[in-house]
Amino acid sequence: MKRLVPVLYWLFCIAAIYLLSSFKEEVFINGEEIKNACAAHRAFVVDDTRDVTLPITIILLLPWLYGLKRTRLSSLIMNAALLLLVVFALWRFWLRLTLC
Repeated sequence: MKRLVPVLYWLFCIAAIYLLSSFKEEVFINGEEIKNACAAHRAFVVDDTRDVTLPITIILLLPWLYGLKRTRLSSLIMNAALLLLVVFALWRFWLRLTLC
């Protein structure tokens, strides 16, 4: 059970990052007129709330930072988990719309 909690929290963080970085106009992506998130963002987004939801995501990552401090960066699994979360958050919040 002790090893299951970090895995479940990691999955929760992935789901939270995905949901917090989405914008409601992504449902209009149909592959014909609106082909991807870049086109949907350019065509529809009036109020982008990702600047508010990014700090919430950073707060969700604080337990991982505490865990890294506790293990003194010696746990390869904790390091990899946090790195994957940070890369995923960067991709969802910034890179996927910047690289259009």
